[in-house]
Amino acid sequence: MRKIYLLAVSLVCLCSLSVYAASPCDSEQAQKKYPPCAKTNQQMQCQKPCQKQEQQCQKPCNPCPSPCENSYKSDCFLCTCKNMVALFQAVGLSETQICTAMKIQDKYELEVLSLKERIQCEKQNLCRLQEKCAKGSEIRKQKRLIKRLEKDVKKICKTYECQFKNILSDPQKKAYRKAKK
Repeated sequence: MRKIYLLAVSLVCLCSLSVYAASPCDSEQAQKKYPPCAKTNQQMQCQKPCQKQEQQCQKPCNPCPSPCENSYKSDCFLCTCKNMVALFQAVGLSETQICTAMKIQDKYELEVLSLKERIQCEKQNLCRLQEKCAKGSEIRKQKRLIKRLEKDVKKICKTYECQFKNILSDPQKKAYRKAKK
């Protein structure tokens, strides 16, 4: 009676061990990082990853900006990307107007400089996410963050541009619009 009982217990133990044993598919999966195995025709076969996903991940992203570099041009006036001195001459500003415009420019630079640096850093992070083939939702979230920061810069620019326009006379405003284009 004891022999039969020992035989039954040993069979149960061996069967349970065979269930947890490593299959050749598991070792291949660990080496090549395939997705989990699926049963097909009563045999274990590994599924290969989608070729489209591999091709998409191998695509290099646009050249990444150097880490957190500052591409801000200090000789530009507000967000016009025009030379400050040439713009002031084209508009015909007086000395007091120039002084006021310089104060506006300084305030603008203080606010926008940190945002522009952050945008550069976030673009670098986006590039890293694309290189790592991150989830689409993470990439979209990063792109939305960059767009929001760029909108903030434009909003600040419009605010300071309105302040600048307030110090101009009507003929100077017309000259400013022409010089800005």
